[in-house]
Amino acid sequence: MLAIEVADDGLVELVVDGAITRADFDNVVTVLEGAFARHGKVNVVEVVRKFGGITPHLWWQDVKWSFGHLDRFGRCAMVTDSGWIGPVARVMAAMLPIELKTFGMGEMDAARAWARGAA
Repeated sequence: MLAIEVADDGLVELVVDGAITRADFDNVVTVLEGAFARHGKVNVVEVVRKFGGITPHLWWQDVKWSFGHLDRFGRCAMVTDSGWIGPVARVMAAMLPIELKTFGMGEMDAARAWARGAA
């Protein structure tokens, strides 16, 4: 499951909790494109509770779409207690033109504040 919400100030919150389906992906793309239209750039809090997988084809669609829209993202706070997701996110952040910072599951308020631009 992949859920998405957009706050009035444009902060996007994504929650991953299980396998990601085509319907999940399509919904997120639709919501994000609406957020881009309303807010220009958006900041994101991505919460990974449990990653249950994604098909290789859908993963590739996600990579292509995401890289085509990198200039529309500002800060990304990755929130997870998963042992491997945080380190992988930090490695990827070094190669991307966005600010990315990882947080533990108990740091949601700090993640939201940082994503919104607070120190």
